[in-house]
Amino acid sequence: MERLDDAALGGLESVLRAECGMVLAPSVRRSLGTALTRAAEAQGLPPLDFLHRLLARDTGAVESFIGYAVIGETYFFRHPEQLRELARVASVHVGPFLVWSAGCASGEEPYSIAMALLTAGLLPEHIRVVGTDVSGRALDKARQGVYSPWSVRRMELALERRYLTLRPDSVTVPTEVRARVEFRRHNLVTDPPPLSGAQAIFCRNVLIYFPPETIRTVLKRLVAALAPGGWLFLAPAELPFTRGLGLEEQMVEGLPVLRKPLTGPLPVPPAEPTPPRGPSRTPGAPLQMVPVVHAPPAVASLAASLPETLAPAAPSGPLVRDTLEQARAAARAGHFEQAEAFARLAARELSPEAYLLLAMVAEQRGDVREAVACVRKALYLEPQLAIGHAMLVALYGQLGQADEAERARRNALRALEGLDDELVLRGVEEMTVGGLRRALVPGVKMGKSGAR
Repeated sequence: MERLDDAALGGLESVLRAECGMVLAPSVRRSLGTALTRAAEAQGLPPLDFLHRLLARDTGAVESFIGYAVIGETYFFRHPEQLRELARVASVHVGPFLVWSAGCASGEEPYSIAMALLTAGLLPEHIRVVGTDVSGRALDKARQGVYSPWSVRRMELALERRYLTLRPDSVTVPTEVRARVEFRRHNLVTDPPPLSGAQAIFCRNVLIYFPPETIRTVLKRLVAALAPGGWLFLAPAELPFTRGLGLEEQMVEGLPVLRKPLTGPLPVPPAEPTPPRGPSRTPGAPLQMVPVVHAPPAVASLAASLPETLAPAAPSGPLVRDTLEQARAAARAGHFEQAEAFARLAARELSPEAYLLLAMVAEQRGDVREAVACVRKALYLEPQLAIGHAMLVALYGQLGQADEAERARRNALRALEGLDDELVLRGVEEMTVGGLRRALVPGVKMGKSGAR
């Protein structure tokens, strides 16, 4: 069908907000037309007829549309550092071990959790993983346990061979792993928790689609579903919303995870908490459990290394943008130490662009591996950051890692799917979707900081 006008897009957004509580970013909003067309085809209806049914809140149309509109990208062992921590915790646990994967999409995450727990040596009968999602279509795929090879692109080969049945065009989750996972349809916004007493809950890159008032409600439900001492795994960008919930924080491989206290009631969070800025963690200091009352210290060790004259309170909101602009200006002028200092300040507020700028500075001084590490932190915060994937193409090329460079190129192209060519991408320097697509064509030379 023709491109949807603003009124139609607004109607589709209202459906998602009413049914799922979702609020979409402008760049994602444009993909709703594609979701509408695919859902209409699945229902055997012309797109316009399907649109009318959808806006009239026809149950079948709504369920079909949600299935095509909210499925996020996922793959096996997407965040191995969190799974390693889960395995460590589980290895000393006695008795049944319950994990909830909230917003599990097509199921790769809950299956990865089950594999991690089996690898940790838990008895199969003690492992129970519950995967939930609002999309019935996604859950149908999850229950089948059959995926394309693309879903194992980051999985270690030894784990692939141990737990999956591999074929040239598919991978299948075997019965012994599938038996440990249960899938349920569940709406995080409108439904009560599907379980209680969980040892761990994974809810990554889901809360960012909700408005702030809804996020607080969902987080309270997640915390209530945890057993005392249970762990909550969120995306770094979602951690600021947990302030005031009384959770403890621990650093795992340089990134924070949250834990429900073993004893004592959780305090009632204020409606609009304004916690004081806490001290940064000194590099090399022992890990400590501390209440979450400060900005998430995913990069606290970086901030702590700044000269005192360049380390005021971490910027937030518009100040982050101003700090990034100062960093860009310093970099353009060749003042790379100053650029790095400003970028580190912005990184303390978990800005993906700040990490991209830190990568450029590291590359400028010849530390390509550090540049790769910085880009990977940016992608950890925002996995669909196309500019970040494109930068990895150039960086891996400098390291002579052709396979990794090609994988990064494919990831960048996938991140651009469904976006208009004229859309300006997030990154350090301005670039449109169309410009980056052209730069990612095989054979086009990628410059030091990305596409040229």
